[in-house]
Amino acid sequence: MINFRMLVDVLRHSGFGPITCVFAIAFLICSAAVWLADPETLTFGDGAWFSFEVVSTIGFGDVNATGPVARVAAVVLSVLSIFYIALLTGVVVSYCTTAIKARQEGTLANFAANLERLDEMTPEELAAFSARVREYRRTQ
Repeated sequence: MINFRMLVDVLRHSGFGPITCVFAIAFLICSAAVWLADPETLTFGDGAWFSFEVVSTIGFGDVNATGPVARVAAVVLSVLSIFYIALLTGVVVSYCTTAIKARQEGTLANFAANLERLDEMTPEELAAFSARVREYRRTQ
């Protein structure tokens, strides 16, 4: 449960939700543009399939962009997908870093490091350290 909360916090702080909505809207708009403007694309599903091939860089070639509108949509979607996939990678790295940091806070090495610098701690840090010690003693 704590990992889920951590994931929600990372997603919220990264702005992943709104960016995903913008990306999904761009995906649907490009799919519709390919469907409506390209003579070889017969259904919206074909347009969505073409858009998926562009985003995933698979490019099977079964649906081609022959018209200029479809080609522009492919370029726009390619550029957007590069940034979106980079953001997705950053969110995964941020989550892993946060999880590792959370695990390290409860380790014996961290406890010993905090004991060594008790005289340097601010009152807030001392209170937080004391609360962690009480929590640890309660669970043991």
